[in-house]
Amino acid sequence: MYVSREFDPGALLGASYLLPGGARVRLRMLATSDARELRALLALHGDDRDGLQAARLLRFDPRRRLVLCARALLDGSEALVGVGAIDLGAELPEPHLLVSDELAAPGVSDLLRGALVGRALALARTRAA
Repeated sequence: MYVSREFDPGALLGASYLLPGGARVRLRMLATSDARELRALLALHGDDRDGLQAARLLRFDPRRRLVLCARALLDGSEALVGVGAIDLGAELPEPHLLVSDELAAPGVSDLLRGALVGRALALARTRAA
């Protein structure tokens, strides 16, 4: 799934997106209520044995960093299937963290990457105006 660099979820963060594999995903800012699932997702990828990365992701300055998560309805309940972070203010923004469960939600990485980059570019344009 290719997502345009102009993709800006902005006010549409509450919307859902259909992934190529059929999963429907919602994007939103990461919240402290996601802590348990975040640690599990990071552990699935062998990251964050000491919990510091999860703590940094959960406590961020929204003026400097954007942290989005992707949640999908799986087996009748909503689950965290991806998380990404990007520093705001970079000339050519690229996510510095992108972790996802592509088995549960194929294509979620591309959606998250596009949303992060698109939102960072939109915020940069707004700040420059």
